[in-house]
Amino acid sequence: MFDYHVHSLFSADSKMKMEDACQAAISAGVKEIAFTEHIDYFYPNCDLIFDFDYAEYGKAVDEVRLQFQDKLTVLKAVEIGIHPFKHVENQAFANENFFDFIIGSVHLADDKDLHNGDYFEGKSLNEAVETYFLTINQYVKEFHDFNVLGHLTLIKRYLHFVKSHWTDVRWANYYDIIEDTFKALIDSGRGIEVNMSGFRYRIDCALPDLPFLKLYKETGGEIITVGTDAHSKHFVGKHLDLGYELLQSAGFKYVTTFRERKPRFVQLK
Repeated sequence: MFDYHVHSLFSADSKMKMEDACQAAISAGVKEIAFTEHIDYFYPNCDLIFDFDYAEYGKAVDEVRLQFQDKLTVLKAVEIGIHPFKHVENQAFANENFFDFIIGSVHLADDKDLHNGDYFEGKSLNEAVETYFLTINQYVKEFHDFNVLGHLTLIKRYLHFVKSHWTDVRWANYYDIIEDTFKALIDSGRGIEVNMSGFRYRIDCALPDLPFLKLYKETGGEIITVGTDAHSKHFVGKHLDLGYELLQSAGFKYVTTFRERKPRFVQLK
C-alpha cells in the first residue's frame, strides 16, 4: 500500500514526528509514504501559518529515508493550497524546490474557510455546494503546478454548518461542473486523489467516493492516488484498503505512484 497524503510537524496543524509516521506506516503494511506538508499562503481568519522551511524539511526526510531504507520508501511532497492571490508564489515554491509529488487543494471558497464554517454563512445547501465546485473548476484551470487534485469533495466534511449531511445532497446535479474539472485535469496530465479523511471525520466516505470515481474513469481519468490525510500516527495507513477497493469498483486496474513528479502505475491486486 502507498499512503500519498501525510502531514508531519512541518505542517502547522500537525505535531507528528516523521519517525513516528514512518513506524506507523510500516506497522500498517505501507510500502511508500509521502510527506505532503501544507503550503497555504492565503488563509484568512486563522492563527496557523501554513508554511515550512524546505531545507529543514528536506533534511528531515533524508534522515528518515536512511533510517527506514530497508522497510519504507519516503517521498518529498507538498500539499499546495490553491488560490488566485498566490498563484505566482505557489508556482515559485513548486518549481524552486525538489518534490516527487504535489497535491493541489482548495481549502477556501469565496475567500472563506470551510473548516471553521465562515464559508457557509448566508448560503443555502445548494449555493454552498455549487459555489464550491465552481471555485475548484476555476482554480484548476488557472493553476497547473500540481500532480493530483486533493480531496475533491472536501465540503462533505463540513455540511453540518448548513444543518445537512452529505447524503442529503443530489451530487449528480453538479456532475457537469465536475466532469469539466476532470477534463481540465486529464488534458493537462494531472489526476485526482482518493482521500480517506472522511472516515476520520466520521462521515464514513472517501473524498471523493465511488460515483465520482466512476465519472472520473468514464471521462478518461487514469492518474489517481490514495492517501489518508493523516495528521497523527493513529491514522497513517488507515482505510487505504478501502480506497483500493473503491478504485477497483470504479474500474481502475492501477493505483498511481510518483517519482520526480512523474506518474507510475502499480497494478492493484
